[in-house]
Amino acid sequence: MHPCPDVKGHIMRKYRSIHRRVRVASFALAGVLVLSACTAPGTDAADTDEREHVTFALDWAPNTNHIGIYAAEELGYFEDAGIDVEILPYGSTAVAELVSAGAADFGSAGQANVQLARTAGRDVVSVFQVTQTDTGQIVFLGDREDITRPADLDGSIFGGFGSPLYSALARTVIRNDGGTGEIQEVVLDTGAYEALSQSRIDFTLSVSTWEDIQADIDGHPYGAFRYQDFGVPDVQSTGIVSSDTYLEAHPDTARAFVQAVQRGYTYAAQNPDEAADILIRANPDTLAGAEDLVTRSARLLAERYFVADDVAIGAAVPEKWEEFGAFLLDNGILTDGSGDVVTETPDWSQYYTSDYLE
Repeated sequence: MHPCPDVKGHIMRKYRSIHRRVRVASFALAGVLVLSACTAPGTDAADTDEREHVTFALDWAPNTNHIGIYAAEELGYFEDAGIDVEILPYGSTAVAELVSAGAADFGSAGQANVQLARTAGRDVVSVFQVTQTDTGQIVFLGDREDITRPADLDGSIFGGFGSPLYSALARTVIRNDGGTGEIQEVVLDTGAYEALSQSRIDFTLSVSTWEDIQADIDGHPYGAFRYQDFGVPDVQSTGIVSSDTYLEAHPDTARAFVQAVQRGYTYAAQNPDEAADILIRANPDTLAGAEDLVTRSARLLAERYFVADDVAIGAAVPEKWEEFGAFLLDNGILTDGSGDVVTETPDWSQYYTSDYLE
């Protein structure tokens, strides 16, 4: 699971500049921006009008977590399914909020996001699992000889992201390695990676398929501890969500969209280099100069994360929802619509569905 949306550093700074220039309209929810429709080159207006319009909200700047969406568009899978997909760029409002409010039909959000948001009363349900296992981990500068195990992080400075979930992940890993879990947290959001490189913090959380690759490209690879190696349950960390309201009102369109997305991620799993090229061509301003990062990320996702034994691409694994849900419950992270801590296990089977897959 990612500590925050999965693009940071120079790409994010470039994206913010571009984002300001392409601001064209706003949703009813403040801070959410509308981007022009994502339609295939050469598609005339009449053909587009005949297709069902679907909106998809990004959780950050376009990156390899979204690669199947762009592959489905470029390869004509959405057109084949009779739908016209409009991609909505990241704004200041969480995807779960957009979908719940009906401001987006679908969007990018992982398992933990859904478990937190739906428990808090949001109308959000997971319909596709992009990654079958967790991409997140604790990272620190690779040349730190004093950090050889999580317990060594006791008393150190943690660059956090403002969520109790991420603090719980860090402390659980340290405690399960025999430490006390006593750390000093400073909330830095995306600034955590610059702070880490400057040794102003001792460790943070990252995404192995993005930040870690960039650090390696820069010649300063991170040291890392994977959460699951120290007792944190596995999680399907990246996914696609909709709402019960939308699914009930548009079951055929939802099925068409999800199955086209499934084709897109299947293509990306089988052809990572070609899918990386598609993503870069679709987002030249955002990803120009990041070709190595995107290609290496696409290959790693295809090799380790998009697919799992005996699990269809995009399918939910009930045990992972139950076990990680128990972790959230045990750590007092789940709250209801009133903000009160939830103490009884929700019916996790209502939080996801694989019914729309092929």
